[in-house]
Amino acid sequence: MSQIEGIVEATFCEEKHFRWARMPLLKYILRKELGEDEKASRRGGSVMLRASCILLTLLVAVASAAKYLPKWKKQACEVPASQNQQSHYRCDDNGEVKCLAGWTGDLCDVPICRKGCDPLQGYCKRPGECKCKLGFYGDLCNKCIALPGCQHGYCNNSFECICHEGWDGIFCSEPICRLDCHSTRGYCEYPGECRCRLGWAGETCKECQVLPGCQHGYCTKPLECKCQEGWTGILCQTPVCAANCHRERGYCRKPGECRCKTGWWGKSCDRCYPYPGCVHGDCRRPWECNCKPGWGGMLCDQELKYCQDHPGTCENEGTCISLAEEDGDYRCICKEGFTGRNCQLNRNVEAGGGYLNLTVPLAPTTTEKTTTTTTTEKIQTSTTKEPDINRPNVTNNIIV
Repeated sequence: MSQIEGIVEATFCEEKHFRWARMPLLKYILRKELGEDEKASRRGGSVMLRASCILLTLLVAVASAAKYLPKWKKQACEVPASQNQQSHYRCDDNGEVKCLAGWTGDLCDVPICRKGCDPLQGYCKRPGECKCKLGFYGDLCNKCIALPGCQHGYCNNSFECICHEGWDGIFCSEPICRLDCHSTRGYCEYPGECRCRLGWAGETCKECQVLPGCQHGYCTKPLECKCQEGWTGILCQTPVCAANCHRERGYCRKPGECRCKTGWWGKSCDRCYPYPGCVHGDCRRPWECNCKPGWGGMLCDQELKYCQDHPGTCENEGTCISLAEEDGDYRCICKEGFTGRNCQLNRNVEAGGGYLNLTVPLAPTTTEKTTTTTTTEKIQTSTTKEPDINRPNVTNNIIV
């Protein structure tokens, strides 16, 4: 008994497991073959059951022996091998068709691909190879090709672009910035960061940025530089000095102070330093030594005594001032109405008819007589400027 026959008999030929109601077709066949109706068959007992099992066993055996065999296989081994060079089978000693190694299928025309080749994403035309379908790659065609241009993504199926964490966009080329980064004032080049555009600052780019180079200022809008108190300038780099600090002679490094430049001193830097060693002199500019009256020399340390040694040098109650030798030893400061080096000239001015009559006493000569010379000069009567009595112009002993 074959394996199939044993299974059938073990299944259907046990009295306690036989179920007529579940196999109406089999009941009909048995009833027709044995000439029994349904009622008689149920009363037949073991004889009927045994007869049924025998018939069922025969039917299964016949069906098992008559296996399906394709027509080409029946004829394949009848054709000489020389006439079937492109076939992928051989005939064994029993005349049966056997597929060559690497081929399978009813017609032995299906190549067996490389072991592990993905059956959906790969294929082969020859045994042992593994060619990938469009959109897949790899030795076993188990890797997909992402969407062309996909930068920071991957794929599960061909031509997909599933973004890695932190990236967005069709090609996963747009980084996702920090959550609180300002949408228009900030941007990012990598996920999670926040870079500020020009004119904005801060961790989230919500604060304005001062003008580049602004030192002591602030802003209320982008690229602005408003100076803090005490500072000035385009970049707020210049401190505002003390109010009375001289603009040219003083300076400051911080607001409200006043530092003097070289050669100057004082609270407002308005006083100069005289030449070092200057004794009886002062200065108008740094390092000068302008001697006071009665003193001379490079350091104003030489007392001048010409007037003291020559009393009465200045006439008509003029004041004598001793000078250095190179300045002429002395100088007379005359009272009003007198002029001349020694204040010896009496000015008497009379105007009339467009002429000026000037009476000038001549300076004493070798004789002790005094003569008076009158000279007449034509002047413009509209305006006459009185000559400086302290700076006489002496020409040929005539004071004009």
